[in-house]
Amino acid sequence: MQEEKLNSRKQNSLAHSIIKAGRLINEKSINTARELYNLPNLTIAHLELFPFIDFNGTSIGEIARRKKVSKQSVSKLVNQMISMNILYLTESPDDKRKKLVHFHTEGPMAISQGFKALESIDTFLIEFFDKETYKKILANLNRLLDELD
Repeated sequence: MQEEKLNSRKQNSLAHSIIKAGRLINEKSINTARELYNLPNLTIAHLELFPFIDFNGTSIGEIARRKKVSKQSVSKLVNQMISMNILYLTESPDDKRKKLVHFHTEGPMAISQGFKALESIDTFLIEFFDKETYKKILANLNRLLDELD
């Protein structure tokens, strides 16, 4: 009986459904990216570093500070992505002891490649709903995101 109540609460919660949809979209996106770019070891933890890396390079310490995690965890993920040929390191022009993390594919091209993995999901969503409903949902979610930010 408690399981039925919990399932009913989940079914009637927009917040829960948005979180679950986000998780499932993340999983589908990571699988698409793995296949599209032949990166079988790519994980969501790797992708979660992307927003914290500037195109002109960012130190591991700065990435850790921005993400609010340890330098050790960032360093481990960065090293894994270096071995996957996603990132590379250079010396900082300001401090030769500091290394800067860079994307192998610079600037807008890197973002464009990342969005390729999402395009198939957007295509699915447009087909699942319809174009008009998709646009309404997108507009409302963008308004919600603006409010939450």
